[in-house]
Amino acid sequence: MALRRASAQLWGRCLVVQRAEVPVAAAQRVFTTSSSSHTSIHIEEEVYNRQRQLIPLGNRVPSLAPDAWVAPSAVVIGDVDLYDQASIWYGAVLRGDLNTIKVGAFSNVQDRTVIHAASSSPTGLPAATTIGHYVTVGQGCLLRSVTLEDQVVVGDRCVLLEGSLVERQSVLAPGSVLPPGRRVPAGELWAGNPARFVRRLSRDEAAGIVPLANSMAPAVDQHASEFTPVSFAYPEAEALRAILKPGAALAEAAALGDGSAIPPQPLPAPHKD
Repeated sequence: MALRRASAQLWGRCLVVQRAEVPVAAAQRVFTTSSSSHTSIHIEEEVYNRQRQLIPLGNRVPSLAPDAWVAPSAVVIGDVDLYDQASIWYGAVLRGDLNTIKVGAFSNVQDRTVIHAASSSPTGLPAATTIGHYVTVGQGCLLRSVTLEDQVVVGDRCVLLEGSLVERQSVLAPGSVLPPGRRVPAGELWAGNPARFVRRLSRDEAAGIVPLANSMAPAVDQHASEFTPVSFAYPEAEALRAILKPGAALAEAAALGDGSAIPPQPLPAPHKD
């Protein structure tokens, strides 16, 4: 019992020595090296962040309307056309490297959805991907060489395969799989795997498709305002730092950024027995 107590006390003293000697200097060295450089870096030389929203491939160049919005973590590649007030949300990928992708006005492609277009279709159906106006594509969907006419709702986690067609004022329930070449007639609700006809949409349901697409506009404005060249995040952080105590973490981080912090110190040499 006495031996266990003595070993515990010795181990506690070692921990105290390690905590006192290592973290302060190490933290100063890490903070100063990561925040001292303010020079611009070319994208090919950037190590930590290679994210690009718009990627041209040869003569295939993305085309965006002035009021279209692409989230910072979304990727639009190649021959992609985004019309007025179209929005592409976080983590979505639109890959127009083989064929054309068009997203109509007031339509939205939500988080983590992947849209692709094949170079050709062996069935003779259109290989390009066309999304009409006032279309809502839910989260986590997969669309490949499909056609969505105006005023369509595609639920979350849907899969639409080559040549499938969803006509005007139709709804595809969440989790549905539309096989290649399948057609959803206008004004109908389809669901299942594979997707099948469920019922006709009521007049109120059909009338609610356009307001659903328009309801994304306030969210787009709110998110887009945070990624302007002069963001609101910096003034808010500066105002918060002004009211904090000098020893607060945010105040110390700002001091490290402007070079007024304590210069980095070398780590102590290891003890020799």
